[in-house]
Amino acid sequence: MLKLRLLAHSSEKNRILRLLTRSGACEITEAELPEGLKRADLSDRETEEKLQKLEFGLYFLKEMQKNAKLGKEEKFEKLNFKRENRLYELEAYEKAAENEERLLSDIEKMKKILNGFVDLKTEMQRAENEIARLKPFVSVDIPFDAFNASRTVSALFGTVPAARLTALKEADIPGYLFDFSGEGDIPVAAVAFSCDVDAVTEKLAEFEFAPAPFTLSVTAAERIRQLKDTILRAEAERAALVAKGMEFAPELENIKLLYDYHSMAKERLEAESMFSESDAAFILEGWVPKANEESLKKALSECSEYLFFSFRAPLGEEIPPTKLKNDKFTSAFEEIVAMFGMPGYRERDPSLFVAIFYFLFFGIMISDAGYGLILAVGCFLFLKIKKPVKNSGRMMAMFGFCGIATVIWGALFGGWFSITLPEGSFLDKLTWFNPMDEPLKMFLLAIAAGAVQMAVGFLLKGIDEIKAGDIAHGILSQFGWVIIFIALGLLFPTLTIFLGAVRVPETPKWVSVMAKIAMYVALIGFAMMVVGGMLGKKNVIKALGGAFGSVYGSINVVSDLLSYSRLFGLGLTTGVIGYVVNMLADLIVNTFFGGGWYGWIVAVPVLLVGHAFNLSINLLGAYVHDSRLQYVEFFGRFYEGQGHAFKPLGSRLKYTYLNN
Repeated sequence: MLKLRLLAHSSEKNRILRLLTRSGACEITEAELPEGLKRADLSDRETEEKLQKLEFGLYFLKEMQKNAKLGKEEKFEKLNFKRENRLYELEAYEKAAENEERLLSDIEKMKKILNGFVDLKTEMQRAENEIARLKPFVSVDIPFDAFNASRTVSALFGTVPAARLTALKEADIPGYLFDFSGEGDIPVAAVAFSCDVDAVTEKLAEFEFAPAPFTLSVTAAERIRQLKDTILRAEAERAALVAKGMEFAPELENIKLLYDYHSMAKERLEAESMFSESDAAFILEGWVPKANEESLKKALSECSEYLFFSFRAPLGEEIPPTKLKNDKFTSAFEEIVAMFGMPGYRERDPSLFVAIFYFLFFGIMISDAGYGLILAVGCFLFLKIKKPVKNSGRMMAMFGFCGIATVIWGALFGGWFSITLPEGSFLDKLTWFNPMDEPLKMFLLAIAAGAVQMAVGFLLKGIDEIKAGDIAHGILSQFGWVIIFIALGLLFPTLTIFLGAVRVPETPKWVSVMAKIAMYVALIGFAMMVVGGMLGKKNVIKALGGAFGSVYGSINVVSDLLSYSRLFGLGLTTGVIGYVVNMLADLIVNTFFGGGWYGWIVAVPVLLVGHAFNLSINLLGAYVHDSRLQYVEFFGRFYEGQGHAFKPLGSRLKYTYLNN
């Protein structure tokens, strides 16, 4: 990064900001404030209000799309509310701004349509609620208001639970009791002299009597018919409103463009508030990638003759933004790094190491070459057809590369949709071992892979400490662990034979020699750690405490190493579930259908659904657990990720991509 410092006449402000936005090469920072200059006091309330209105316009169209099925006879084109997968020139946003008045006027119309739509939905809900309350009274062919009291006689009309009706009929209640047919709550009417009403009411309450909540002049059945007519009429009106609302669908792209136009306007206001300015001139400062220096120099020189600018390298106390620069393979994994935190400007970019280990671990976790082929072909076909702009396809590319890793490991494990391979076949010859037959070997492979990654983490931390001037600690404490892991690697052949993961008639002599060498190498690493823990502590007790702390810390290292057993667990899970799916299909064909071809009519959907479930659930598991291994067991050794990503003017767009 280089620091741009620009001095220009105030009349050139908009032109310069437009140029920097188009270039996509400058992140504005707070300019130094010399004596006599000031900051601009800018308010963006109007811009915020416009953004809210445009957001509502998008919400409205989304709601209309959601309810498009109401217009049964009309077919509406599916709308895309995601970010547009194309690059727009700056002029396209400015052209959308020319239509701002019309678009904002349309949004006011949308508000009225949505209000009517919501009112109709409320009316329908009220009608449905009333129907639900009327249903217990459907069998009563007497209007509700027929149960009104006269001068001498009163009628109590309501419901009681069906379970209490028999007891109620046997109870001694003054007057007459009528019951009607029904389920659940049964309609009943009690007719008595007015002087006995209180006693009747009290008696009915004992049987959970609920008075009818209606005083209608029609029967329940007639009222339900009226309400259903109301619902049908409301549905028709809602369908008409949806059709009317979808007339604004062609404006979706313009609304997106106008929204992002005002997002850029908001960015510019924020940028201007960081300028130092007088009544006639202003000072702008910002970060520019070195790769863009020459092109930006040329553009600024041609922009105006009323400006002066300079570029310089960052000063020691300055913290520039970070812009990662990697090859196609490594950049596909940058999203994993960014989700943890961008590296600081002077910090190591861990993307290459993440790419290598994430790639390898993902393949071990899925461990089926058939699934890997589907994943790789599917992802790369998507990228080929869709052609995502800028960096929007990075995650898809990452999964595509992980699919290749899965094909490699799956072939080595003999995993092809969990099918048992014919002995001596080409695919069988490619197989190194089957994890389901030799789980211990799979477990040791997972631990070995974890040991390599952790050793790299300690190595990188040691290098960083040496660069920072803490040479002794970097060499003794960090490299000490690297040496211990090297010793573990030398001991690995002995462990595989001793534990039975590899069976040999007689242990080769070179294995025993390597085991002895491993012991001496481990002692060297252990001694380095002890000395590293004692380093810099003048007090003997503190020095011993430091040495003990270094040794005690090995418990955490062993715990972290065992975390890599998740590679083993997920790798086996894929094979087991796939095997069960295949076994179920075989059972359907050979047991249920006696081996007939028609059995496959049932078995094929079972295979497709089962393997699709297996692939999807294990993809999710591999993504989550692989990321966790990078963040906790790997980054915890050396990486802080406290930097902030380079965000030039014009980059904070929500619905479109600016071509810069």
